[in-house]
This record gives sequence, structure tokens and C-alpha cells, in this order.
Amino acid sequence: MLFMTYYELDEGMPEKQRLKTAEKVVSSGKFPPKGVKIIRWDISPDGWGIGLFEAETAEDAMRTVNIWRTAAPGFFRCTKTAPAMPVQEDMSISVGLVRGLAQRKQLKPKAG
Repeated sequence: MLFMTYYELDEGMPEKQRLKTAEKVVSSGKFPPKGVKIIRWDISPDGWGIGLFEAETAEDAMRTVNIWRTAAPGFFRCTKTAPAMPVQEDMSISVGLVRGLAQRKQLKPKAG
């Protein structure tokens, strides 16, 4: 299953500490967790970014983000993680919903 994480790094954490945390997490072999494939992990100049990854379970998705919090509380100012899909697939679902609702509306008998 595809997941997307939006994150903001905590600007109060010194860069040296952030780099040590990243080295610790990656060298531990716990990132990415077993069952997780990192597709992208990007950052902006302002310290916010997105991670896009495939995980077999919701628990694996939780581990992907929480390993950073466990290694250094306050690493992130905030995160938002949710299942995701390509926009094309979402549009296909939406078209089906709109068509289904339109058909149902046409079948509903008029009052009066």
C-alpha cells in the first residue's frame, strides 16, 4: 500500500544533532523498516518535505515515521501520514462515484 508523509523539521534542533540522528537511524538498519520501500524522501529549503513509500501494513507505516521520533524526540515539528494513490486513480474513482450518483438520481421517483 502506498503512503505519503508530509513533515516539518523542528528548527529548534541544531543541524549537527539532526545529522547525528539521521546517521544513527540509517546505520541502525531500522530505516527503512522491513516491509517498507522508500520511493522518495524529499525536503525543501525551508525544512519541510514529503516522503512517499510503500508499506505492507499500517504498522510498518507507523514504524517508518516513528523511528525518527524515537531516536530524537522533537526531530519533527509536525507530520501527517496517510494512504495515498496516484491522482489518475483517484479521478477514475471520482468519475465512477459521480456517474453512480447521477444514475441513482434519475431512478428516484418524483414526488407529487
